[in-house]
Amino acid sequence: MEHIQASEELREVSQDIKSRVKWALTELLINGAKHAGAAQTLLHFKLAENTLVIEKEDLGNPLLLTVNGNQQLSWPVAEPCLNQHFDIYRNGMDSLRIYTESRNSAFFLVEEIEDLEMPELLTNTSDHFGLLIIAKASDHFSYCFDQPTGRNTFRITFNLL
Repeated sequence: MEHIQASEELREVSQDIKSRVKWALTELLINGAKHAGAAQTLLHFKLAENTLVIEKEDLGNPLLLTVNGNQQLSWPVAEPCLNQHFDIYRNGMDSLRIYTESRNSAFFLVEEIEDLEMPELLTNTSDHFGLLIIAKASDHFSYCFDQPTGRNTFRITFNLL
């Protein structure tokens, strides 16, 4: 955030929140560059009522996840996969899950899990690790695919208080 000229409201934000915003934004851009296949990415920043919302939009590939160990989940979501939770990634301490709200949208959840003898993080860092970082850093993390336009929107929300 040192390179972004902050409004007065953002200058009062704690260092902890600023660090979480940096982590999430960095991972969001890295994942976009690595997987989207889009020539251009748009970032939108919205600040209102002690909430910061960052949206990343592109016209690249729809989100494709490996869930429950080997199943592929893609957008728009097939009817049998609607309104369900899917395991995306575990690192020995946390479990990243996704909930499919509709054929075009989903949100991410992080659940703490019992520590294993040897955290899977040491042997299994998948492409979904960045999504775990974003979900842990933010207060809400969601994805939406607009099929008619091919637009992907990732939305990260931070409560600034």
